[in-house]
Amino acid sequence: MPTSESARRVWRWFAMRENCAEDNTDLFAALAVESPVVHFPGLWVVSRHDLVTKLSNHPALTMVSPDFPAEIREGNPEFTAFFSRSMSVRAPEDHRRLRGVLAREFSARNIERLRERIDTIVDGLIVPRAHGAPFDFVAEVAVPLPSLVTAALLGLPEQDWPQVTRWARGLLAQLGKSFPGVVQTADPISVTGFQELRAYVSDIVDARHGGGEDVISRLNQAAASGQMSRDEVIDMVLLLFMTGVDTVTSGLTNTLACLLTRPDDWQRVVDDPRRWAGVAWAESLRLLTPVTFGARMAAEDTRVGPLHFRAGEVVLLSFAAANLDPRRFEDPLAFRWDRNQSASLAFGHGAYFCLGAGLGGLQAEATLSRLARTGVELATPVDRLDWRAELTFNSPAELPVRVGATAGETAVPQAAVAPGVVTGAAG
Repeated sequence: MPTSESARRVWRWFAMRENCAEDNTDLFAALAVESPVVHFPGLWVVSRHDLVTKLSNHPALTMVSPDFPAEIREGNPEFTAFFSRSMSVRAPEDHRRLRGVLAREFSARNIERLRERIDTIVDGLIVPRAHGAPFDFVAEVAVPLPSLVTAALLGLPEQDWPQVTRWARGLLAQLGKSFPGVVQTADPISVTGFQELRAYVSDIVDARHGGGEDVISRLNQAAASGQMSRDEVIDMVLLLFMTGVDTVTSGLTNTLACLLTRPDDWQRVVDDPRRWAGVAWAESLRLLTPVTFGARMAAEDTRVGPLHFRAGEVVLLSFAAANLDPRRFEDPLAFRWDRNQSASLAFGHGAYFCLGAGLGGLQAEATLSRLARTGVELATPVDRLDWRAELTFNSPAELPVRVGATAGETAVPQAAVAPGVVTGAAG
């Protein structure tokens, strides 16, 4: 058993769920320095930035498919079958093929077309709450926003958005049942619900064969040219309801927590959101990375330098720790405006880099810009908040704020802020 304190903490976190519902940024920072590689029986935890980037693309390390409990496999077999064949967990060759098709839809040009639509969606979530009364930013803004933006991306009729959002939350809740410690905030999608959703998507796909410019029409064009099958089009649309949604939710929450506990840095965004909102988003996600780990499995016995991974062993790549590696980031626990963010692993790396990173950034810019205009403040000190209890995400489960009328009149004392959020001085 590894003997460093950070390695022992990681083991207690995984095996006993110790301190899981709190900010573990200090643990990730310690791992990068004290225990960049930890080997438990059947499990590796890799935290050094250069190793995480190298192993992210290693051909012998494949994505890990969720181990669905028997109750899900037997209770909702159509959902299980769908996710088990989805692009996220397909073999590398199929993943590259499908990713190549989808990547075109997330080009900077295509995403920019959604800017005004996203601004309108954000206004609809925030402006009605700009009356100074406390509300939970996570539940009221960060959770619904990415699902609504996905509906807009797919060109779904606006009257369907409430139902589509419920379906999306149900999909994520069903997937979340496969991971330890996940606290459900929605009911998992039922057998009937998944069948209804798949039929809805199937009808939309079949109706869009006229060469339109929306995402689904272009996926149909890819199918017509032999790049993918009709079933793969349907599965890809279903996957878009899930992929990146939780990442954006946690990313928005972490960004706001970082900025509101650093008044001078938040003021910079307020003064010029067009210039600084995107930078603030990137640095916040590096400092407080929402997706803590990416899981891989050794398909065969593999040596990478001195590391020997045996077939079947799981390799956890700690994006959160690698983003705090002082070998790669000078003064890593400081919030700095002048960093080169190209090395950040907040959205993964290489072949599995999140295609929706640009879309997430656009949502963050819209949200921060709107909050800069209305005014916003924390309604509860960060160190009093519960954090998400699952291993995958490091993010507050709730973030009470005030927007509008009374926002800005009462600052949260700096001493009341969680250490993982505010460690270090602004650059």
